Amino acid sequence: MDKHTDVLVIGASASGTCATIQAGRMGARVVLCEPSEWVGGMLTAAGVSAIDGNNLLPSGLWGEFQQAVRCHYGGAQNAETGWVSNTLFDPRVGQDILRSWIDALPNVDLKLGWICAEVIRADDRIRGAHILSAPGEGGGPQQALTVHASVTIFADEYGDALVAAEMPWRVGLESRAQTGEPQAPEQPLAHPQDFTWCATIQTPPSGFAASHEGPTFAPGTEYAGILGSPPISWDRLLDYGRLPGDLVMLNWPTQDAYGDYLTPGTRAAVTRGAREKTARLVTALREAFGPDTIRLPRVYPGGTYALIPYIREARRILAIDTLTTMDLTEANRSPARSTSVAVGDYPLDHHRGNDPDAPSLEFPVISAFSVPYGVLVPRGVDGVLVAEKSIGVTGLVNGCTRLQPVVMQLGQAAGAAAALCASGGTEPREVNVPRLQEVLLDAGVYLVPAMDAPRSAPDFRALHWCGSRSLLELRYVSGGWANRAHLDPDEPLRDEALSLARARVPQDTGRTRSILTAIDAAQDRARAGDRPTRRGFAAKLYAAGREH
Repeated sequence: MDKHTDVLVIGASASGTCATIQAGRMGARVVLCEPSEWVGGMLTAAGVSAIDGNNLLPSGLWGEFQQAVRCHYGGAQNAETGWVSNTLFDPRVGQDILRSWIDALPNVDLKLGWICAEVIRADDRIRGAHILSAPGEGGGPQQALTVHASVTIFADEYGDALVAAEMPWRVGLESRAQTGEPQAPEQPLAHPQDFTWCATIQTPPSGFAASHEGPTFAPGTEYAGILGSPPISWDRLLDYGRLPGDLVMLNWPTQDAYGDYLTPGTRAAVTRGAREKTARLVTALREAFGPDTIRLPRVYPGGTYALIPYIREARRILAIDTLTTMDLTEANRSPARSTSVAVGDYPLDHHRGNDPDAPSLEFPVISAFSVPYGVLVPRGVDGVLVAEKSIGVTGLVNGCTRLQPVVMQLGQAAGAAAALCASGGTEPREVNVPRLQEVLLDAGVYLVPAMDAPRSAPDFRALHWCGSRSLLELRYVSGGWANRAHLDPDEPLRDEALSLARARVPQDTGRTRSILTAIDAAQDRARAGDRPTRRGFAAKLYAAGREH
């Protein structure tokens, strides 16, 4: 069978799901194929249902999802049940939310249980894929479908589509000489981060473990140090990922596993080993606390263990833009802001404790950051965008772009760009990025990580438009697990901010001349003692820019 569509999305990961929703909402015809039974990837199918980062940056579909979770549980406080996150939920609730959004789009053809068997590439252009259904009941024949797409989005968990498309990729850590990052190792490391097979168990409410001794593990065994040094209590550990409804997400660093999960020949054995490692922890908990206390609910179609492993790192493309640590530590000078399509505030966080060859790394303190559109666009190949954890970032930067809110936004940006390409007959590398940013602003996407410029704020669009063009500087506060950035919209505009804005406007088009005129008017007002606020200044510049 053959099918023609505007957008083909390979993989219903967090990115792939959001790409599908955004492109579908823009009216594009979308085919989404996914090998597992669920959409949402690490949000749902991998069981990582405690959101890392962006709590105060509810950008785009991530913000919609956060709000839907809060509404489901009757308020934000009811979704703040574990100390690792401000937004925690039953994976089934997350699945229901995402499926309801997809099912509301009649132009989306969702194919769960379908794999990408072959990517169609001709003349350095991706033109679709051959996909196969799972075998029928009793080993019946598979269905086969050739999907011809104007634009294809690779959003699978491992980056397998890159191999199928014969596109160059990299994994692990690049050397200092390759990226110029001062923190990079002297020698490259071609190993991905550790991964985890999560489980969702059920326990009594918080505090139940105080009257139990809990499991003990012999020195030198895999879980010997699970409580840390100095040790925390079992209550504290279980409350880490406590979800609403007395559920507990088991995703503790001691569960991490290491191995070559990228090579198809070793993947099954390596990931099975991670699942068995988590199963040994579950068994120990049940033996210590009792099977009536630690229960195994049927959260996923197969039971209490997640459908897929939680992969922190996939194959990464060679993109037209590459995000490096310099973009994160020198954020006000980074060119990434000018073409931003997503934001994040999480620090650099790597899991490499089980890799015997992992170098000792000192991660820099970073700023809240913007992610440029170009990380989604591979070099030398047309007709394709790449999302999830396969974007154009260095191995170090993967430590902060791999989190759920960031990949959701990147998927949304890929879906918007694909819909624009399909309707306009253009290639992803030809996308008019200012136009794409306007579409994303329509959807409540943040272009800069300013926590004081929320989508509900007056002049949300103007503030983010000016911030992304560096016409307004951000004030960064770095440190901890959530970096902060501010535009200070209600502060009076200082003379140095006016001068800086003027210096950053090129004087070559009608639009920029209009912006310069608006800056001059603000300067005249300031000299007369009528100093505008930064919000008012942004509104004037945005209006001037929109006039042309």
